[in-house]
Parts: sequence; C-alpha cells; structure tokens
Amino acid sequence: MGWTYYWYGAYDGQREDWATPDDRLANGDTPFAPWYLRELKRYEETHGTRLLDYFDLHYYPQAPGVSLSPAGGATTQALRLRSTRSLWDPTYVDESWIADAGPDGGIVRLLPRMKEWVAKNYPGTKLAITEYNWGALDHINGALAQAEVLGIFGREGLDLATLWAPPTSTQPGAFAYRMFRNYDGHGGRFGETSVHAHSADAAQLGAFAAQRQDGALTLMLINKSTEAITATVNLAGFSATASATVHRYSSADLNTIEDTGQVAISGNTLQVPCPAESITLAAIPRKTVTVRNWLYIPSAQR
Repeated sequence: MGWTYYWYGAYDGQREDWATPDDRLANGDTPFAPWYLRELKRYEETHGTRLLDYFDLHYYPQAPGVSLSPAGGATTQALRLRSTRSLWDPTYVDESWIADAGPDGGIVRLLPRMKEWVAKNYPGTKLAITEYNWGALDHINGALAQAEVLGIFGREGLDLATLWAPPTSTQPGAFAYRMFRNYDGHGGRFGETSVHAHSADAAQLGAFAAQRQDGALTLMLINKSTEAITATVNLAGFSATASATVHRYSSADLNTIEDTGQVAISGNTLQVPCPAESITLAAIPRKTVTVRNWLYIPSAQR
C-alpha cells in the first residue's frame, strides 16, 4: 500500500483517477486510510468484535536510488539520510514524485499522520509498518539510515515494524540492530522507555534516548557527516554517576562494535566523541542514593 493508496482506494488507484475519484467521492470524499479505520470502528460498535489490532502501512522511501538500492555516490548517500525525515518532520517536503502528488504538498510526516488518523477514527488501534527499506544494508550509509529509522520508530511510538528484507548477520545493517539490542555481546541494549533528546543539528547528529529497566539512561548518537563530532551532552532530570560506558560502530571497522571505555561526567555534562559516519551508544548509570534508616526509642519515663 503506497502513498497514493493511503488516500485513494484500489478502484480509483488502479485507474489513477485522482481528479474525479469515483470510489472516494462515493464515500464522502474521505481519504481511504481514515475511511478504512472508521468502517472497522463502526463494525466493532455494531457487532461488539474488534477486527483490527494494528493499523499497518508499508513504506518505502521514493527518493531515487534510496530504497532497496546500493549505497550509491555521495549525493545519493546524503539523500538517503535526509529522507528519514519523511517519517516525522512536518517541514520536510519529500524529495521524490510525492512532492507533486497532491496531498499536503508532498509532506509525508508518516508516523504522526498515522497517529492522528487512528486517534480520530479508531482510538486504541496500535501502529505498524510491516514493510520498509532504506537500502544500502551492506554499507555504513545504510547502517546509519537504519539506526536513525529505529530511533525514530521508538521516539514516535510505533508499536511494530519489520524490515524487508533483513541484512545478513555480517552486513553493516545488522550492526545497526545490534547497537540497539546487543551492543556489548552480553545483552546490553538501548532502553525501553523513551526519553526526550534534542540535537542542535539533527541533520548532522541524530540523538535518541531511553531509560532501561536497570535505571540507566542510554543515549544513541548517529553522526551522519563525514567529519568527526564531539557531542556535548547536557543531562536534565537525571542524576548520573561519574562516568558513562561507550560503545561504537563506525566506518573505521565494519566488522565489530568497539568498546571504547568510559567518558567522565561532570555536573551532569559529558563529552562524547562521535567519529565520522558512526553510531555511538553511551550508557549512563543512575546515581544511587543511600538511605539510612534510623530508629528512635525515647528513654523510659521515670
């Protein structure tokens, strides 16, 4: 189900009847995806049975040379990394035929749009993207894009996603997953509870944060540029210990995730080196506070 089919049913879509879409006009001129949700909600209200657990779309970025494609040259690689903005950014006009396709002037903002459609037409339905692909999974550029996409999925509250098709276990795209799921080879992973993270220049350095069940704050930094960056990280609302552990995957060695040791934390601020074209995870333990319990027994009255 592609971009035009979010808005028009199969009858109109197969005929590419965008000007006078008979099927859509016959159903109140409602875009297809909201109509689909509304009708399923109506069925549940009538029959007492929910037929839909996940509102599921497929999404392949349409920018030339990106999806299901090799890394390409520098221009295509930069386009691949920019195109992840179509998942969320209300200011990003898609750099493909979608820009001229009609709805919302080519602004996709897919995940917020899906959430809005569900909230208005069938509240309580979970969100899924069961096919997507940003290409170049055999290249660091594809790994950077995949890591960015996973971070966006978590931050925007997507419930289910499946990549079509997965990388082999030794390809860079697989290491993007490992950075989130098993960065140290011993089950170390990105957190389960999303935490707000802001990058001063998200086009160069993607930033995502989440808290783990053990209380640690995990920070994923994705340097999409060809120059090294030292990220100054300021923590708010979190009491950190004196140091953070850092693991990194980069173009310097595509066969392993490197344990780079620890970086110091002073005044809830840390400096995290991010080499060119790299994915860096900093795990920051929460400072524990020792609570002493005192028992006061008043002296017996005489």
